[in-house]
Amino acid sequence: MYFGGICAAGKGTRFGGDTPKQFVLLKGKPVIAYSVEEMLKCPQIEKIFVAVSPDYTDYCKELFSDSRVEVMQGGASRSQTVAAMAKKALSRGSCDDIMITHDAARPLVSAKTFISCAMAAERHGASGAALPATDTVLQCRDGFIYAAPPRSEMFLAQTPQCFRLGLFIEVWSAISQEERESATDVCGMFFRAGKKVKIVEGEQSGVKITVEEDFNRLDL
Repeated sequence: MYFGGICAAGKGTRFGGDTPKQFVLLKGKPVIAYSVEEMLKCPQIEKIFVAVSPDYTDYCKELFSDSRVEVMQGGASRSQTVAAMAKKALSRGSCDDIMITHDAARPLVSAKTFISCAMAAERHGASGAALPATDTVLQCRDGFIYAAPPRSEMFLAQTPQCFRLGLFIEVWSAISQEERESATDVCGMFFRAGKKVKIVEGEQSGVKITVEEDFNRLDL
């Protein structure tokens, strides 16, 4: 069984303005609606949890009327939001079921990528979408290069990121509170816990809206 999870509880302070970026209108539709609607195109997904801050709970309940969508309160951090969605999914399913997590700030994901990533997690336990780096990536410290990894080995992480529910609970239970708070990426959290994570090819359109310039490029 597949469960979907849309992370949308953040404030998006780098974007600016009074409205969190996931609720800004993009071509006349809230940014969050794009990824939710794309998930709804996947009949394999049993339930889609949309995790938002308390200020937007009622708004999203009105926005998404499909019975497969369940609006819930997100956590204080992204990792806590993912954990809350995973625990809610586990209460409806089993440890072998798959959770597909996605950032609401990446509106132009495709249903195909959701399912490709979920299938990879079924086979390998955890997976994430990523794109090969087209520029050389430099590791720097105090303003100086100290490593220049081969570009062929460098990938840029995106979402969706998927995992078996039981594997997530295993990793989440084993790491410290500090590690939970510092985790900004599910795949990174799994890797640091010694788990293998399968990379699935992402999409050029899967860019994340972080600052206003990102939004403006998508709104053309």
